[in-house]
Amino acid sequence: MTDSRVVLVHGWGFGPAFWAPLRERLGWSDVAVADLGFFGGGQGVDPTSLAAFCQAGGPVLAVGHSLGFLWLASQVSLPEGSFLAGINAFGCFAARPDFSAGVAPRVLGRMIQGLDKAPLTVVNDFRARCGAAPLAEEMALDVPALTAGLALLREGDARTSLAGMQGRVAVLAGQEDPIVPQAMTVASLPPTLDPLWAKGGHLLPQTDPDTCAAFVEWCRQTMREMPL
Repeated sequence: MTDSRVVLVHGWGFGPAFWAPLRERLGWSDVAVADLGFFGGGQGVDPTSLAAFCQAGGPVLAVGHSLGFLWLASQVSLPEGSFLAGINAFGCFAARPDFSAGVAPRVLGRMIQGLDKAPLTVVNDFRARCGAAPLAEEMALDVPALTAGLALLREGDARTSLAGMQGRVAVLAGQEDPIVPQAMTVASLPPTLDPLWAKGGHLLPQTDPDTCAAFVEWCRQTMREMPL
């Protein structure tokens, strides 16, 4: 059986380079890396082209980190037989009547307002909470793209679609994730989807690329063994 195409989608406040340690461990050549455009775009496949790419062939192994997982689960129609893998992932982020474990929507609202005045401060404050290095002052930021990402975090809800994937989805989560705590992770996923746990925080593909690579390889092997 020919291996599936692979797509990697980064989270909010990051870019395609986020995946470099994981890609080095995997050593795969058949990987498309998305660029959600937070830093101006151009370093990977843009969202519109990526949606078309996913539909242009057979099944896809779609891997998303954080917002990237929610984006894949809610904004893209994956071909039949595809597999969705999440790292530091969630099916819903913002709190709502049936999801009290989420982040208060007003927090995201304040971040959206802050992007108009001091986008670099907003992004670097978030990256600091994640444990990532700050962006340089000369970094070009795309405020509309960043705003759209926060809006998806505030409004997006992929729980129903995840529940319908019938075993074709898996999540690797960080036990010490300050952005998506364990209780929030579990509550945001269907009851039948038990996340796998790794030591670490919100940046597992960078802080523990070996475990993440083993997880993605397991997802690909599982996909191979499942009937189309």
